[in-house]
Amino acid sequence: MKKSSLFCALASLLLFCSCSDNDNEYSLDYRCYFLFDTEVHNVSVIKNALNPLASGIFVYVSTEPRNGVRYVISELNDGKTKGEDALTTEKESRITYALGAYNGLIIGYSSLGNGLYAFDHQCPNCMATSNLYRYPLAWANNGQWVYCKNCKRSYDLNNNGYPNTDGQKLIRYRVEYNGHILIVHN
Repeated sequence: MKKSSLFCALASLLLFCSCSDNDNEYSLDYRCYFLFDTEVHNVSVIKNALNPLASGIFVYVSTEPRNGVRYVISELNDGKTKGEDALTTEKESRITYALGAYNGLIIGYSSLGNGLYAFDHQCPNCMATSNLYRYPLAWANNGQWVYCKNCKRSYDLNNNGYPNTDGQKLIRYRVEYNGHILIVHN
């Protein structure tokens, strides 16, 4: 093996194995994989939350199988705008979707310029003290926060999901969007 090839292989291995401080920012506790093609679903409600120029707009996303077809169910943080998208392309049909702790994600751009976020739709503090996963969050503060009816905590969606009181911040997943494909994953 040539020295330059060996150097490139070692450099790639080091880059692959290195850890960053942001690695702890993302949860591995609950399986998460969601892929959504905004060109196929070009009128989807989800697209509203994927515009960096319209920061502060968030969308709740879940999936539901019906009659052999998987649907993506979405609701904007205005609490009124809702949508459904049937995942019917061959690529979409082959994917195994997993949307965190209990089939729900919150996705959107921070109004503080912190980038695109993807959070779990369940209260992390209630899940930590119970073996149940059903602690869904509701929109609050004009959709800029989410609220847990069980523990009464609110979480700031624009500020990394921090709670208004003591406790854990929202569970966060990696999110990528290239203007065409949205991927949320561990």
